Amino acid sequence: MSKRVEWIPRARWVEGDPIFTASGVSAGMDMALAAIASLFGKAKALELANRTEYKRNQDSEDNPFH
Repeated sequence: MSKRVEWIPRARWVEGDPIFTASGVSAGMDMALAAIASLFGKAKALELANRTEYKRNQDSEDNPFH
């Protein structure tokens, strides 16, 4: 059975269990942190963002480059 992710024009990243896809490099980092939050909890994603000194965008629909 194949899984599909629906393209959303303004999306920074899209989650379509079990597939995640992003619109660029920093969006990919935000997407990875969203996947970590989904799998291991929001606190772990926040911890990793802070430890890597990454200012995270948690809004998947906030894509200023579209």
